Amino acid sequence: MNSRDRSGHPESRDCPRTRLAETDIGSVDVCDCGMWQLHIGAMTLRFAPAAVSELLALLGQAVAEHSARRTADLERSLEVPFFGRRGDA
Repeated sequence: MNSRDRSGHPESRDCPRTRLAETDIGSVDVCDCGMWQLHIGAMTLRFAPAAVSELLALLGQAVAEHSARRTADLERSLEVPFFGRRGDA
């Protein structure tokens, strides 16, 4: 008998998975039932397919905001103070 979690998904050892991607930081699998698993170190996060798209959108928004803030900080650091025009007293 397969045990299931509260979402009705079988425990990970009972649901065959396919590895979709792997890098030094972690890996991503998809189960035959459609659930996605993100493995980072000793931690595994499981996502419903719709949640994967929402997670990507959230991360994309965070990256864009961080980039905009860094660009604004860089532009402020490069601003030359205005000392007035030559001959102004």
